[in-house]
Amino acid sequence: MPLLPEAEFASTVRSSGIEESGWLLEFASPEQRIAALDLDCWEDSRFSPSRLFEWIDAMIEAGPETLAACFDELDPELWVLAMKQMGDFSVLGLGVVPPGEGATEDGMVFYCAHSAESEDRIREILSTALYYAPAHYWRLVYGAILESTAESEWLAARWQQNRLGDLGFPAREQAMRACKPLEIDETRMLELRGETEPNALVTNASQVPTQLSGSLVGRALAELPAQRLNEVMSDILVVANALAVADRLLLAEHETIEQSFAKALRGIDRGLAELARAKNQSLGRVLDATPPLDLFRVGATLDSELRPRNTLGDLAEEKEDPDWNLETEPISEEDRTLGADGRLKQS
Repeated sequence: MPLLPEAEFASTVRSSGIEESGWLLEFASPEQRIAALDLDCWEDSRFSPSRLFEWIDAMIEAGPETLAACFDELDPELWVLAMKQMGDFSVLGLGVVPPGEGATEDGMVFYCAHSAESEDRIREILSTALYYAPAHYWRLVYGAILESTAESEWLAARWQQNRLGDLGFPAREQAMRACKPLEIDETRMLELRGETEPNALVTNASQVPTQLSGSLVGRALAELPAQRLNEVMSDILVVANALAVADRLLLAEHETIEQSFAKALRGIDRGLAELARAKNQSLGRVLDATPPLDLFRVGATLDSELRPRNTLGDLAEEKEDPDWNLETEPISEEDRTLGADGRLKQS
């Protein structure tokens, strides 16, 4: 299990049913668990509490040791957001119980859960933290009481975007460059990247991945050195990742991987055909000398269906979806929990 790439682990858990995947999280690596939430609980800078709750339930199913490990692994802001979404918390004197609230096992922390599911979740989280990670117990409680939702979302989104970059998913502003128009006469042909002796060519159709079967890219590879196969596949995946972000797809869904790769290949094929015709060059020569990203940009310039799918109307409708949080206002100084001296503000 720990040998699976992070993105593949996330899509495997999501496609197999996260409600029955506690054992997968138990044997996963910390990097896989972190990446799973980065990929599945966010759409661009928007955060989904309900998806986070699904992963927390899987952590609880995996057992207290796994749940306690996740207190250390995941961003503290995510735990704060989860607690604030699940209930209202307070800390009073020993033996003082506010009306209508439940008390934790230490007798000092009280909460009013927003639903029956949230109450079960809160109980499991706080009891595990109290016995396995006492420092996290108080961080969870005081974070839920004192920290700003806006600031927690902003910080969590910042860390998530940085880690997605490490996984090969660019920020949306950068991803949109994959669809920037590029005219045929603006492309530059580079020098061939290697020798093309007959015994080094990808002439065996079985060597070409099934994803490229029937494509112009697959045909072009037959003219290129065998080592270029992995390089071209890697370049196509770079374009596909950018398109998944540009189209605001859910990155942990298995369908996203297939859809974005197919779209990238379609655009690259279109650009490859147009450049080969315009420059009177073979498919292999054009593919070897032109970055696949440029080929896709040429294809997207000619085919409007290859451009980002979201319209302003789509985004306005998605913004109103209660399952996703979207902070549109900057964090003001009044929202901040810490003062200029770095100490906790009094409230």
